[in-house]
Amino acid sequence: MQELTKTALENFRKKGFSAEFFESGEEALKYVLNEIGKDCVGIGGSMTIQELGWFNALQNRGKTIWHWQEKYDGILNDENAAPCYITSANAISSDGAIVNIDANGNRIAATAFGAKKIFIVCGENKIEHDIPSALFRAKNIAAPLNAKRLNRKTPCAIKADKCHNCLSPERICRVTSITTFPIPNLDMRIIFVKGSWGY
Repeated sequence: MQELTKTALENFRKKGFSAEFFESGEEALKYVLNEIGKDCVGIGGSMTIQELGWFNALQNRGKTIWHWQEKYDGILNDENAAPCYITSANAISSDGAIVNIDANGNRIAATAFGAKKIFIVCGENKIEHDIPSALFRAKNIAAPLNAKRLNRKTPCAIKADKCHNCLSPERICRVTSITTFPIPNLDMRIIFVKGSWGY
């Protein structure tokens, strides 16, 4: 475990978050499956979850809704209505904050006032020292890579290099959230997985 990960775990726990570290994606998945039981699960857009390969195990366990696996009108609403929600973060600050940038606001809505049990799953590559550096990471690393993956016609997608604060109608940086303390009546779990996962 990296020192920055240890610091993040300590600070999230001091603030009252549930925060765990796992040596592998398999160990983390076993924990998540045990915690959600048979409840319906929504998954927000997440390269981390995609790379970890969790979807089949979640689907085999019970109803799992993910707009990356199925397309229909209203699927984002159904994802967000699920009692359990799994996603990642664009960045984590080691002082205990979660930073996300959305195009549609679906992940931000679900993790702020949606599901009853939320799992934020992150590789150690997502951890930065403080909120300003976490915001920088979200805007200049995660967002350009996601824009490129989505084939958006934005300046950042061309080289996947940095945010250009563009005015493109295809911009994906539309809603930004910084979660600094646990939200009342939401059971939010921060899960760190050893290594580099997602953008």
